[in-house]
Amino acid sequence: MLFVETAKKYLHENSEELAPLTIKTYHWNIHKVLKFAPNLQCEDLTADFVRRYRSHLIECGNKENTINKALTVLRIFCKKFHEDGIIPSNPFEKIKIHRVYTTRGFLTIKELRLLYFLFLDNGSVLTHGEQETLRTFLFSCFTGLRYSDLKSLTPNEIFDYKIRKKTHKTGELVYIPIPAQARLLINQKNYAKDGPIFKVTNNSYFNKSLRKAAKKLGFHKHLHCHLARHTFATTCITLGIPLPATSKLLGHRNLDTTLIYAKYVDTFLDKEMTKFNRLR
Repeated sequence: MLFVETAKKYLHENSEELAPLTIKTYHWNIHKVLKFAPNLQCEDLTADFVRRYRSHLIECGNKENTINKALTVLRIFCKKFHEDGIIPSNPFEKIKIHRVYTTRGFLTIKELRLLYFLFLDNGSVLTHGEQETLRTFLFSCFTGLRYSDLKSLTPNEIFDYKIRKKTHKTGELVYIPIPAQARLLINQKNYAKDGPIFKVTNNSYFNKSLRKAAKKLGFHKHLHCHLARHTFATTCITLGIPLPATSKLLGHRNLDTTLIYAKYVDTFLDKEMTKFNRLR
């Protein structure tokens, strides 16, 4: 049985259980395997093949996170094939995929406050497109919504200034009360219509427009769309919002994912270490 055909069949049969972005990621990584081994048979999925595939990805110049993602997807298929009796054993039982932690940029509360008021006070110097880009970015800083979810957010998903939305990436249903700062960022003209609330362009153009807008306002920190979500997470932790609540707001399935942000917030560690004062 060809690996590619079997993997695509699995995706087709489970399409209703997987988020659209997850399916897209799986297909992309299946294509990577296809380029490396066009005629790969399922029975050839061995530990030796996985090692050779990893070496190939390294030689192609892929970053460690990209390699780990490709191997993680392959591991999912190998586990499924083993459970279904297609292959005698799971090759990943002998191979570990080590998680890579990268430094995640974010705006401090001081920086977020500065950018927010620069936009409210001087936003008129920006073009309409730049205003919409920065408005969307700041809304994400105060709500934690991903780029893909901002793109599709409609008035029907907001009731009494509370967002209830199924996320594109994980399919998780998030509930996010919108803080007062973010309410001022909602374009009421778009809110009154049936379409998306925010005018979100493609990722590359969005980031260029975002940085151009910030520079016009005198804010020179390097910005990109996902920085907003990181900012929301670290702001929640800095303000003392419990980690389980922060995790729920972000739509994380695993608290460990949320804990990654905690290591970047010194005030969080400062606050926790004051508990040693109880030993007096």
